[in-house]
Amino acid sequence: MARLELARQFSKLEHFVYASSSSVYGGNTKLPFSVDDETEQPNSLYAATKKADELIGHTYAHLYAIPSTGLRFFTVYGPRQRPEMAIHQFARHITNGTELPFHGDGSSRRDYTYVDDIVDGILAAMRLAPGFEILNLGGAETTALIDLVRWIGEDLGIEPRLDFQAEQPGDVPITFADVEKAKRVLGYAPKVHIRDGVRRFVEWYRADAA
Repeated sequence: MARLELARQFSKLEHFVYASSSSVYGGNTKLPFSVDDETEQPNSLYAATKKADELIGHTYAHLYAIPSTGLRFFTVYGPRQRPEMAIHQFARHITNGTELPFHGDGSSRRDYTYVDDIVDGILAAMRLAPGFEILNLGGAETTALIDLVRWIGEDLGIEPRLDFQAEQPGDVPITFADVEKAKRVLGYAPKVHIRDGVRRFVEWYRADAA
């Protein structure tokens, strides 16, 4: 909020584009997740902060006529992913031969979105100048956690060692993006299938670790 307020006071802000998150949908059971769905019951503090971002963006658009676009990212992955993020951690544990902390039974599903598709969506949004807009950027498909880990192991050529643990507080069983509005407004269309995206990540991971 502080940066948005500074921008309002000292510059002519033509369009405010920011990262929201699929986490705002909380435990939504309606699939896929639509931008018109209820988002008033976040399951984590992180989700609550992202919902607050959207509310502040809406307020600034209303009060000060600052065009605002919130992009709800769905589990972004790919080359240069931060080391503490899940896929990077999985690859590191598998490569090192250490037990991989595995929360739940592996049936939870996520809409993994390759970073190139996210970048395409961001660039398209930057050319947009609405009053206020919220859009989903996702892969528009879901993948089970157990399959994701198996694919990483296959591409590394190493059998994963799993340390089964309880589900983490705030985790949801599934995320799944309805991207129809983003297609209509931005021309957004995810191109990288998760299986190919995992291969690309592993190729980068190996080169980066060499």
